Amino acid sequence: MRYAENGDFSTYHLAMDGRLPHQVLHQTVRQSVFHVLHKPLPNSRVARYVNYALALLILSNCAAVALETVPSINQTHQSLLFWLEAISTSVFVVEYMARLWVCVEQTRLSHPVFGRVRYVFQPLPLLDFIVIATYFAPVDLRFLRIFRLTRLLRVLHLDSFDYSMQRVGRAIGQRKHLLVMSVALMLIAVYCLAALLFMVEHSVQPDKFSSIPETLWWAVVTLTTIGYGDITPITPLGKLLAGAGAIFGIGIFALPTAVMTAAILDAGTDAEANCPHCGHRLDS
Repeated sequence: MRYAENGDFSTYHLAMDGRLPHQVLHQTVRQSVFHVLHKPLPNSRVARYVNYALALLILSNCAAVALETVPSINQTHQSLLFWLEAISTSVFVVEYMARLWVCVEQTRLSHPVFGRVRYVFQPLPLLDFIVIATYFAPVDLRFLRIFRLTRLLRVLHLDSFDYSMQRVGRAIGQRKHLLVMSVALMLIAVYCLAALLFMVEHSVQPDKFSSIPETLWWAVVTLTTIGYGDITPITPLGKLLAGAGAIFGIGIFALPTAVMTAAILDAGTDAEANCPHCGHRLDS
């Protein structure tokens, strides 16, 4: 026997499919948790409050990680920071297990074993696992927990934002060859400038331009027009090459930015001509 939901979770209609009442209750609870964690319903206050509480916990945890690096605060509030970290990690573990339990409510992940395995290796679940693992890692990587705020996209129901990000991603994908070419030109420019300056400046500044790999740092900060000033050429030819490299770098290193800007503009224009719900062109 099966008890089918009638819409308000208060009463259930009897249906015949061979399942016992406790099995129906198990699935009903799982569906409810799914609509809290994975796909919040627009009018669900429980889902909104739970996800906002998780977001607040993430922000508090990231603030605590930063405050731990302040010696005076760490010494006076060490116990408080420790318990905040322990409680946060415990909540994250429970949340991760709950998400793993209810993920099979999605059609593409409906298999009880392989569906959960597929879910674990998706980007956001992987991020959730890394967040938990940082508590036990020998290297302090807890700052990565800030990336969990991407969950707010589901909390705030920013479907239009999610749709726009997909449009931008597709537009950038269409220009991947231009991006690859731009990066290749940047690498060539950095290597050539480093090799030229090494040839010119090594004889007069062997401690600063000691090798081409060491000079690559100078080439990067010069071509990106940052110019820290820790390494500078002193020969006339070296200064000429450095000046030409700085001017040349403005154009070369601006290419990826130009490609990305064009992709974003095209995505916005294309989005205006398409339905935000189905993606079909409005003029078709």
